[in-house]
Amino acid sequence: MAVLESGVMFGGIPIVKKSYYDERSTSTILTTGLLEAIQSFAIEVFNDETEIFRMKKYSIYLYKIKLTSNQIVTIYCICDSADKTNIVKEIMKSIADKFATQFSNVDLGCLDNYKKFENAITKSFGDMIYRSDERLRKVFFDE
Repeated sequence: MAVLESGVMFGGIPIVKKSYYDERSTSTILTTGLLEAIQSFAIEVFNDETEIFRMKKYSIYLYKIKLTSNQIVTIYCICDSADKTNIVKEIMKSIADKFATQFSNVDLGCLDNYKKFENAITKSFGDMIYRSDERLRKVFFDE
């Protein structure tokens, strides 16, 4: 399993996006718009929230957190499989907690302030950003 992309969005607006594989990279607006639509559909139609959206080859994980300003942000993660669901959920909770600690509210006028948070996302996922063959290569060749 590898994390292909992760980020933070607020009301469908991307705040932070970190892609680990360019060949799967999509428009930031397109990605967050789709995720916001999925969440809205689940709430409106089923009165339920979406935590995991599984497709044949990919899984999308969503984790919401309320900031001290009562704004709700969503941490998202797109993976190439779903075999480590509990681990991904724990890491996303950790990322959400770090975001809430670092930022008490979202200021859409200053999106550059959130750019540094990409490092926190990458550190939180650790070697999960690598595909299996890349992890193995790092063990033997320490690149």
